[in-house]
Amino acid sequence: MSEELSEKLDVLTDLFKRRLSDDLDKRKLLEEQARRIQQAEGALFRDLQLPLVLGVATVIDRIDRREGEKEFALEIRDELLELLAANGINEVPTDTGFDRANHEAAAARPEEGSEPGTILEVWNRGYARHGWVFRPARVVVAL
Repeated sequence: MSEELSEKLDVLTDLFKRRLSDDLDKRKLLEEQARRIQQAEGALFRDLQLPLVLGVATVIDRIDRREGEKEFALEIRDELLELLAANGINEVPTDTGFDRANHEAAAARPEEGSEPGTILEVWNRGYARHGWVFRPARVVVAL
């Protein structure tokens, strides 16, 4: 009886090992497919949406600089920013200090009371999608 039980245990162990191996292979395939889908989405964004997003960003820049009818312009700007955010486009933060990965130094100047690398002004907002900064924020940095 012990021999029969041992044989059944061997069969079940072998079956378990094959099933585990199959599951690992399937997981690798799924991960590869997910990576390919993400690459395809990125390519579609670059080809189709990026020109539109950059155009909207330019309009937002103009609104930020506009002096007359400021309240109306700010409402439109906020709506455009919300529209971008709803589509996965987020503003690059500028309150954390200068970071080459997120910011472009348009100018630098000494500023009393500010540590070097502090962002003093934002000339143009930066934008990112899923961690990819496709438009760095143009900023003025303290020396």
